[in-house]
Amino acid sequence: MLAQVLSTVAPIVAIVALGYAGGRLGMRFDAETIGGLVLKFGTPALVFSALMTNGSDPAVVTRMAVAAASVTAACALIGILVLKAAGLPLHTYLPPMLSGNSGNMGLPVCALAFGDAGLALAIGYLLTIMVSQHTLGYAITAGRFSFRILARQPVVYVIPAVALLLKMEAQVPAWITQTAALLGGLVIPGMLLLLGDALAKLKVIDLRLGVGMSLLRLGASTVAASAVIAAFGFDGHEAGVVFLMAAMPVPIINMVFAQWFGRSPEIIASVIVVSTTLTLCLLPALVALALRIDAFL
Repeated sequence: MLAQVLSTVAPIVAIVALGYAGGRLGMRFDAETIGGLVLKFGTPALVFSALMTNGSDPAVVTRMAVAAASVTAACALIGILVLKAAGLPLHTYLPPMLSGNSGNMGLPVCALAFGDAGLALAIGYLLTIMVSQHTLGYAITAGRFSFRILARQPVVYVIPAVALLLKMEAQVPAWITQTAALLGGLVIPGMLLLLGDALAKLKVIDLRLGVGMSLLRLGASTVAASAVIAAFGFDGHEAGVVFLMAAMPVPIINMVFAQWFGRSPEIIASVIVVSTTLTLCLLPALVALALRIDAFL
């Protein structure tokens, strides 16, 4: 167990640390370009490659997507109750509560913990999170919904294409899957380097609020994930992946939206830094717990 935990956590921490060191040393790290490559090319390719190569069952992918939606809804409910009681504005503080950093951290953690099967399950979860972030998260922060933002995400078009191919049991030419695998290889290291670079540049200006929001996010998500695992009867890798994906820290996309609409981006940056640092510190324990869930359910 200890060796598996270390083999999962160490590569993630090492790559994040490289990104952090590069940011602190002033390396010319073009986050916008790298992020664009990862989001526009790498992520759709990874989705296609992982789901097609592993022969994913559409029903299982759907279960993971529904689980992600259920965890998000539960976190939203808990967030609304706590934030209203604390007198904090929902348009600023609710979006960070909705979902975790399933891309930058969730995918690599699940891939290292559970292998290719875990990666395919995590992608099923991630698809819902990506859609919810660019619809619900955007709408709450902006005060309005924009279909155009969602329509700009290539992964939205890959989802129905893969679903159709899986349903038809189509045989995709090897050169296509190999090309997708190569492009998809950009995603995990690219996301982790971006995360480390962001941590080097973001500043904590309100530690107390950052800690409070981080603990609220982690507590709400793990409680919600546990309830969803029990309610849906998840077991094995499915249960472990749902738990890990839910437990991830506040994603950076929330700061982007906060900057766009003037929703206290400096405060949200503080929450992201503290939340990510807390999760990295707790990652060995979270992975160990997920592995136990995988073994005993």
